[in-house]
Amino acid sequence: MAIEPIITWSAPEHYHTEKTNDWYWSVGLITLALAAAAFIFGQVITGIFVLVAAAALIIHISHTPRVLNCEINDRGVMVEKTMYPFLTLDSFWIAHDEDPAKLIMKSRKIFMPFIVIHIDDVDPEEVRQVLLRYIAETEHHEPFLMHLLERFGF
Repeated sequence: MAIEPIITWSAPEHYHTEKTNDWYWSVGLITLALAAAAFIFGQVITGIFVLVAAAALIIHISHTPRVLNCEINDRGVMVEKTMYPFLTLDSFWIAHDEDPAKLIMKSRKIFMPFIVIHIDDVDPEEVRQVLLRYIAETEHHEPFLMHLLERFGF
C-alpha cells in the first residue's frame, strides 16, 4: 500500500554562500594554531583530529548543497528517504520571520532534538494547516549553534 503525500516541496540541504579567499585563510590559520597548540601540549591525537576535521569541513563546504525532496503524508514528514513519524515528534513551529521560512520540528529523540527544514516552494501557511492535523504547534527557535555557524558561513 503506497502512502500518498499530502503536500510536497523541494528545499536545499542548506543555503550555500560563496566563500572568499580570506575565509579559507582564516579557517586555515585558526586550524593550524589549534593543531600547533595541541601538539605543543602533547595532545597528538587532538591535533590530528583538528586537522582532519578542518579538512573535512572545507571539503564539505566547497560543494553546493543537494536539493532535498520533502513531503508530508499521513504517517509523518519525509525528507528524501528519511521518515520522521508523527509518533516521534512532539511539536512544530514555522519560522515566518526568516527568509525563506523554516519548519522546526521538536523530536522526542535525545540526539536529534530539532529537525530544521527550509520551506521554499510552498506556502508556509499550507504546511502549517496540514501539520496541525497531526501534531501540536509550539514556538521553537533554531539552536544558537546553528545561528552561529550560519553567521560564520558554515
